[in-house]
Amino acid sequence: MTFERRAISAPVVALLAAGILFALFAVSLTMLAGIHSNREWMSRVREVQGVLSRTRAALVDAEAGQRGFLLTGKPAYLEPYKGAVVSLPIDLAEAKRLTADDPAQQQSIGELEPLVFAKLEEFHKSVDLYQRGQRDAALSIVKLDDGKSIMDNARRVIARMRARADDLVSERTAKSRRTFDRAMWIAGGAALGLLVLGMILFRINRDIARRKTLESALREAAAFQEQLVGIVGHDLRSPLMAILMTVKKLLRSGELPERQAAGVERVAASAARMSRLVEQLLDLTRTRLVGGIPVEPKDETNLSDLVSGVVDELRTAHGAAEIKMTIDREVRGSWDPDRIAQVVSNLVANAIAHGDGPVDVRVRNGSTSAILEVHNGGPPISPDRLPRIFEAFLRAPGDRTTPAKGLGLGLFIAERIVTAHGGRIAVHSLKEGGTTFTVNLPTASS
Repeated sequence: MTFERRAISAPVVALLAAGILFALFAVSLTMLAGIHSNREWMSRVREVQGVLSRTRAALVDAEAGQRGFLLTGKPAYLEPYKGAVVSLPIDLAEAKRLTADDPAQQQSIGELEPLVFAKLEEFHKSVDLYQRGQRDAALSIVKLDDGKSIMDNARRVIARMRARADDLVSERTAKSRRTFDRAMWIAGGAALGLLVLGMILFRINRDIARRKTLESALREAAAFQEQLVGIVGHDLRSPLMAILMTVKKLLRSGELPERQAAGVERVAASAARMSRLVEQLLDLTRTRLVGGIPVEPKDETNLSDLVSGVVDELRTAHGAAEIKMTIDREVRGSWDPDRIAQVVSNLVANAIAHGDGPVDVRVRNGSTSAILEVHNGGPPISPDRLPRIFEAFLRAPGDRTTPAKGLGLGLFIAERIVTAHGGRIAVHSLKEGGTTFTVNLPTASS
């Protein structure tokens, strides 16, 4: 009876595994689709806001130019008016196109359009009177309250449309947050389902034949998950780069209030951290799927220049850190510059994060290899962690005030990169002497 119950349970477990993996895959696709949709939608909203800003600016500039012309008679003051005559109809048509799916905005454009053309007609009439020698009549048009009323109404309609666009952004953001929360609940439920599945598999796999069958299924599931991580990580890079480029452009513009600029800076920092985590996950996937991290060595690569460049970047990112360099200027070999820079960045960043005092970076030529050393003071690595320091997901322990950060992949990836170059990486950590990571890379002569 026991054997028959196990025979029935095995297909059920397989179906559960397939269902859970499908749920994870569906959640990933939903999140990616949401990111893509929001990116296009946000781009269109930004275009609408840009058109509204141009429309308001064109009206204000044209009005200022009109008054300047009427007061001085200089034709140069009419340039903003002439530009507005050309640009305003185009901008209004563009606003109609961009808001075609929003009845409220279309109604507002229907109010704005006659106001804009009425203002242009006022400009034309006053200028025409002035040019025909009727200066007092032209000035009387400007002194009337009608022009001011038209301009105030136009500003009011434009302000309402901008507020509508801001409200739509807030609604879409809230909706995206709710979608993300649901996706996390589904992912959490799937993870719990995998945990329960593991317990069931442990119980039903007692005989060797069944264990081999289930081990094969688990290997396939693991491979699928690795591929899924690779696919999701690869596709997440584009929206993350779009986020980074957008927030950097906003910050460089200098148009944001101080409070909003601080928020945008936090978004930029978070997106940059997400980008680094995605790159680490992709490297992990490459390591497990193809047996190592691929490298593209280039002859006459100067290790000294690479290290100097990375250290300069880290000094900028960690203004309070003290990094000292002792470098032989000509340390050359056939290495992959980007990957070696990644090794240097991981080692020095770890030294900054986990050490005390200055970080010493040394580069020199050995007899048959180039030698890179990164040293920091502070508490040593615990003896029980030292033999496993280059394992994946081994993170530095945190405490109540400083939780562990990152995925624990930096040193693992660094070791794989060095190994792919035929080199070696080692660590020595003592209470008295601090911690030193040493990288030996074969040179061309070796």
